[in-house]
Amino acid sequence: MSDLHVTHKRAQLAPGGDRIGIMENELDVGQQKIVFDREATLALYRQTIMVPGADRCSCIGCKNFATQRGKVFPEEFLQFLIELGVDPLKEWEAFDYDFDPKKPRKHALYGGWFLFAGELVEGFDKRPGPAQKGFAYWFTTSFPTGTLPKDLKLCAIEFLAEIPWVLPEIPG
Repeated sequence: MSDLHVTHKRAQLAPGGDRIGIMENELDVGQQKIVFDREATLALYRQTIMVPGADRCSCIGCKNFATQRGKVFPEEFLQFLIELGVDPLKEWEAFDYDFDPKKPRKHALYGGWFLFAGELVEGFDKRPGPAQKGFAYWFTTSFPTGTLPKDLKLCAIEFLAEIPWVLPEIPG
């Protein structure tokens, strides 16, 4: 998704008593549009998402992701996350897609989410094709919410990334 357009404006969120009442920025990416609050997102990462998701798990798949977290994402995507206020080294959650120990491979497909304060306003059912080989992302309203604040309107950037298997041990 490289057709990125950010508009800085004030847009009211739908009523409902959410902690954030005004979204400062609007962002169009492909066929999707969000409104977001960068300052509230920065606070979310300072106060709530203090440890990356893969670091909270001890499975071998998460260890493989965490080992190379800083090299997983394209530079354009990292800059996009920073524009939203997201800490690119603190994914909410990461997971591997069905690694089969009977068929070890050199690469593994991972998915996961980065969260931000905001909401998806257009393109709920739009999913992009890969922007570049082995990587894609889009906005979603479907993600695990477990320990997140209930009074904060949150949205997610979901990602798919094919990355190398770098650990000597194989899941099984």
